[in-house]
Amino acid sequence: MNIQRLYFPFLTLSRYFRHRRARWVQQEFHSCKSVIDLGGSPATWAGLTFPERITIVNLKERAPDTALDGRSHYVRADALLTPFPDQVFDLAFANSVIEHVGDTKQQETFASEMLRLGKRVYCQTPNRWFPVEPHYLALLVHWLPSKYFTYSVHRYFTVHGLITKPSREKHERVKAGLRLLSRRELQRLFPGCKIKTERFLGIPKSYAAYR
Repeated sequence: MNIQRLYFPFLTLSRYFRHRRARWVQQEFHSCKSVIDLGGSPATWAGLTFPERITIVNLKERAPDTALDGRSHYVRADALLTPFPDQVFDLAFANSVIEHVGDTKQQETFASEMLRLGKRVYCQTPNRWFPVEPHYLALLVHWLPSKYFTYSVHRYFTVHGLITKPSREKHERVKAGLRLLSRRELQRLFPGCKIKTERFLGIPKSYAAYR
């Protein structure tokens, strides 16, 4: 069996939800002229007609942005402590980032930074209680106590492990850098914001806090 084929259904589903999410973001925030995208990339905005100015903050090396016709400005910085004044952007945006920033305290800092920077806010994240873990592409592994989610479970019982064959060091790095959130936790991090639910087969797949 070609292991790569296991990935195709997940990839197709991910693209479907990403495109549907982008259409909703376009409709909801089309009047925003300036956006700060924390932890994102130019690819997120390539199919959207807004905003006029996009500031992308990321710790990674700059990604190509030719598709955006010069709309984007890249800042290599820590999204937990950005060098911008309060409420300087029409929209503070983060898509599947907050689950990667660290522990509970760091997630609180990230959320506070978003609320500080943007007049409006959009923060999307996978649902901790959805049965398929979207990073490892496996059933229920994210519900295991940490000590039981071993290298062997990652390597041989997840689609990610079967395809990428991670080292033990990479396993520990990925495991340490991922903390999924529930709806209640997301609401606590973004008080006063609405919560949009994205469902698959009736089950909440992800949530987005927005105002």
